[in-house]
Amino acid sequence: MKHTSHIIRFAVVLVALVAGLFTLRIFLVPASFGVQQDYSYGFHRGASDAEQETLPVLYTDSGKCSQCHAAETEAWKGGKHAGVACETCHGNWQAHNNNTKDKAGKDSSAEACLLCHAALDARPADFPQIADMKKHVEDKGGAYEKGMLCVGCHNAHDPN
Repeated sequence: MKHTSHIIRFAVVLVALVAGLFTLRIFLVPASFGVQQDYSYGFHRGASDAEQETLPVLYTDSGKCSQCHAAETEAWKGGKHAGVACETCHGNWQAHNNNTKDKAGKDSSAEACLLCHAALDARPADFPQIADMKKHVEDKGGAYEKGMLCVGCHNAHDPN
């Protein structure tokens, strides 16, 4: 019983710490986060929807691009990338269209194409996948050179 006072002090400190954390949580966690009456947001803060609506639009559909880039849009609509939005490869339209003369981003590197076309077991077997760039080029009848770009052989808007 010689250590009873130490155990009691530890328990009091522990209870005070837990009570302090719950009190601090009241001030730090927004009221619209978590469980609200009979509805549970989970890890979604309900008020964030209104806040997000006030932010400027950065991404849009490919229809915005087609207003100025008709030829590219026609090639894209009939091609194998028709299901891929322009902004997937070119970045958000605001960077290009915000009254600037800046061109839309265009990453023609093989690494950019391989973000979608690298061989992965999780991808469907009929999806075009490249496991080895050198083997791919040679299988298609070409001569592989270090630093080759996919766009050297494929039109990105309408790949064959």
